[in-house]
Amino acid sequence: MSAGVKVSLSRALNEAIREQMRCDYRVILLGEDVGVLGGVFRVTDGLAAEFGDRVLDTPLAESAIVGTAIGLALRGYRPVCEIQFDGFVYPAFDQIVSQLAKLRARARGLVKCLSRSGSRQAAGSGPSSTTASPTRPTSVTPPDCVSSRAPTRPAPTSCSARPSRVTTR
Repeated sequence: MSAGVKVSLSRALNEAIREQMRCDYRVILLGEDVGVLGGVFRVTDGLAAEFGDRVLDTPLAESAIVGTAIGLALRGYRPVCEIQFDGFVYPAFDQIVSQLAKLRARARGLVKCLSRSGSRQAAGSGPSSTTASPTRPTSVTPPDCVSSRAPTRPAPTSCSARPSRVTTR
């Protein structure tokens, strides 16, 4: 996408994930209906066709999605989690608080974890809404942990260091 182009938030997220998956083989996308369906809000539309087994449809188990992502990150991958509605983030919150937040201390500083994930909330609705309607970004936390157990291939260097500028409408 070229600089300054106005697109929807869903399209901007799709392009950002696509760009990162093209640039880095370690990026893996996982979540409910993210594969063939392309996600409830079509954020992941077309990614399964392009990236195949790096796009994983998961069961309805948000805690397992985030827990798996933490494990993948510890092995050197860069998982991207899709939690479709903010009302379902509470089971995943246990993994974030009980595991992700404590990894650096447990590993005595040998593991550093940065974390970001996304979910959606229906516009104009309460904090635990699960209705499919126009969306806005809400809560955050796919983990991006760095440890000595990274995949054997080096990280790609062909990507630009700066993400493309996209404004959302």
